[in-house]
Amino acid sequence: MRLLVGKKIKKFIDIWKEKSMRKLIRNFLLKISGKDFQEYYDEIELITNKEKLLFFRQKYLDGLVQHAYFNVPYYHDLFDKIGIVKNNLVDLSQFERIPVLTKEIIKKEQDRLVSKDHTCRRWYHNSTGGSTGEPTKFMQDEDYKKWRNATNKYFYQDMLKINEADVKKVVLWGSEKDLFEGSIGFKAKVINWAKNTLFLNSFKMSKENIDHYIKIINSFRPDLIRGYAGSLYHLCGEIERIGATIYSPKVITAEAETLTDEMREKIEKVFKRKMYNSYGSRECGYIAGECSLGSMHTFAFANYVEIIKNDRKAKEGEEGKVVITSLHNYSMPFIRYEIGDMAVQGADACECGNPLPVLKKITGRIMEHFLKKDGTVVPSEFFIHLVGVVCKAEFIEKFQVIQENFDRIKILVVLRDKIDVSRKDEIEDKIKFVMGKDCKIVWEFVKEIPKTKSGKYLYTKSMVWGQE
Repeated sequence: MRLLVGKKIKKFIDIWKEKSMRKLIRNFLLKISGKDFQEYYDEIELITNKEKLLFFRQKYLDGLVQHAYFNVPYYHDLFDKIGIVKNNLVDLSQFERIPVLTKEIIKKEQDRLVSKDHTCRRWYHNSTGGSTGEPTKFMQDEDYKKWRNATNKYFYQDMLKINEADVKKVVLWGSEKDLFEGSIGFKAKVINWAKNTLFLNSFKMSKENIDHYIKIINSFRPDLIRGYAGSLYHLCGEIERIGATIYSPKVITAEAETLTDEMREKIEKVFKRKMYNSYGSRECGYIAGECSLGSMHTFAFANYVEIIKNDRKAKEGEEGKVVITSLHNYSMPFIRYEIGDMAVQGADACECGNPLPVLKKITGRIMEHFLKKDGTVVPSEFFIHLVGVVCKAEFIEKFQVIQENFDRIKILVVLRDKIDVSRKDEIEDKIKFVMGKDCKIVWEFVKEIPKTKSGKYLYTKSMVWGQE
């Protein structure tokens, strides 16, 4: 009996030591990188009611508009026309008169959107194809990143009641580096260990890999599982098909894609756990997260979110365009940015007591997965990352990848510049690596990509569902 108790005590001490070491290394990495965001999180914690939230928003909107006026050429000229800054003072009553910022404007005014003082802000480049299929380049900075990380902590710790930084996590995500190179670097391995995180590659979801993923989850026993909504859905479909059992984590969150009711129902059924939706973008970071009552609360301390219908603010229950002002990216401000998504305006308050604004539903993200003959599902994110990020195909203005059948893929392209043959060949090789060596790839160069009825482009479109 004493021996058994002694073993349990030793195991407890070992676990405590490992957790302490992980936390120590994680905090050390944050300190030396200048990415410690605790003071930002502490400021968020002070927002306990609507009045304090309004004060916060006005303070940071005022600061952002004033900074943009004096430091960003594009906004200086625009604000002069509107009269939002007078005698060096900001008149926020004129804020809604600011024309929306579109991806077309960002590309056209790229240099004039950059702040004159960006060099003192530890800035970095970022890029995304966006939901319209148009690769968009922009700049962000370390201050923005700290607010983004503080927002992530708020979502998990304050809303979902889980310490995301410390708990064991499995992340079902797209990793091009692992897909094409076979492994990640030493630095990334150390960071993942410190964060107690295992990544499973959602670009490699064959039946064999899914069997392996199930074993990993059951062995690792994570407290948190998060990933692409479609990839989680596909994983659960395969678990059901083979009749496997899967470990039930404390929390499951879906990211990057629209979480449909069908997806939610299956994922919750298989994992035997309520799941939570989240909404974000490369341009603006974390935008909204779901509370315990199912409301999507916008993170108003990170982004000021407007739902616009017919050039006015949408009423409760109305669907409109999502327009976002990123409050903390001063290197390249996005003010009233039309992100390309649609959402339904929610009620003024949620019964959960959280003072953050509410969206009833995110409706605009439509990303179609591709299906292989063997049943493997390839997420649309694979093609988005491949063309826009991995291969850096800068000669492409817009694109759409269409799966016409199991062995034929058509790529519609609006050219920006002369074709880079080496990049074009790289795209083909990597698509064949995933879709199969016999897959025929046809390029069609067009003047415009057809839009959906809602006025959006789709990155991908598959014609094969139901043919298996």
